[in-house]
Amino acid sequence: MSRKVLLGMSGGIDSSTAAMILQNQGYKVTGITFLFSGDNDNHLTSIKAKNLAHKLGIEHHTVDLRNDFKKLIINNFIDSYKYGITPFPCAVCNPEVKFYNLEKYADKFSCDYISTGHYVNIVENNGKKYISNGNDNKKDQSFFLWGLSQKLIQRLIFPLGNMFKNDVRKYAVRKGFNSLTEQNESKGICFIKGNDYRQYLAEYGLISEQGNFIDKKGKVLGTHKGIFHYTIGQRRGLGVHLNKPVFVSDLRYKTNEVVLADFDELYRKVLYLQNTHFVNVNELSSQKVYTVKIRYRLQETSCKVRILLQKKAVIELLEPVAMVARGQTAVIYEGERVIGGGFINDSA
Repeated sequence: MSRKVLLGMSGGIDSSTAAMILQNQGYKVTGITFLFSGDNDNHLTSIKAKNLAHKLGIEHHTVDLRNDFKKLIINNFIDSYKYGITPFPCAVCNPEVKFYNLEKYADKFSCDYISTGHYVNIVENNGKKYISNGNDNKKDQSFFLWGLSQKLIQRLIFPLGNMFKNDVRKYAVRKGFNSLTEQNESKGICFIKGNDYRQYLAEYGLISEQGNFIDKKGKVLGTHKGIFHYTIGQRRGLGVHLNKPVFVSDLRYKTNEVVLADFDELYRKVLYLQNTHFVNVNELSSQKVYTVKIRYRLQETSCKVRILLQKKAVIELLEPVAMVARGQTAVIYEGERVIGGGFINDSA
């Protein structure tokens, strides 16, 4: 039986520790690092990964994906804000760029398996394999991987799925890689330094066009500085002073209006999904209660799921949730299994 595995390496502690664990388990590991941007941080990532691979005696490759990343992720990110949509780049990047290319290069290098340093597990149910929660609830990354195909999941290995972050640090130290524990972890959107997405959009030429703040009845409440400066649920930094707190409830790009409302008006009990992906649609029952997450780590809500044509679905929430933004993702769980997900829309 072949034991060759392609490992996505970032040079950080998680993927580096995954490399050591795979080697210890008897796999022949080939490392690969993708360049998604041209900045120094991305090149430094490649150098760190290559150096770590050399120390472990692992074959390593660096692949330039900057053109693909710009076309599929960055351009979509910018266009989304033009149209009042709140994008979630990871939900597009994982299936269409990162794991797509891991699968492509695994085939090229004759690797039977594919691995990363994600804190998730794989479980089997009725002959299908599913992404499942990692043991460390604080690090669980199953929310980000709902869009992966069954063919790909069949090849995945996640060495850190049963580990806690502190165990990973201890493992790296035991192996003599103390420096890995001193690195800062990446947070937020990987291609935006400082996570100031508004400045990033402006640098890419997105122009702020002033328009009206209005209430749900259309009454003008003030002037906004451009719809991409605002997010659903935002309260601070609006620049309008009323006799009560108000929140952004809608972004209307066609009329260049930002709708403000009381917090109670932000709640929704029905979510409409498009571009859905489910591991096994035939397994789903409209009468069964599942769990949906619309924010990483922040919210789990009981729901029912109704599948529609054209990769659409309706999610009926058993308890309403607030601050639901068009373009964000809803990830559906049965227990700890990720059974599918989709992108939130205003209607079916």
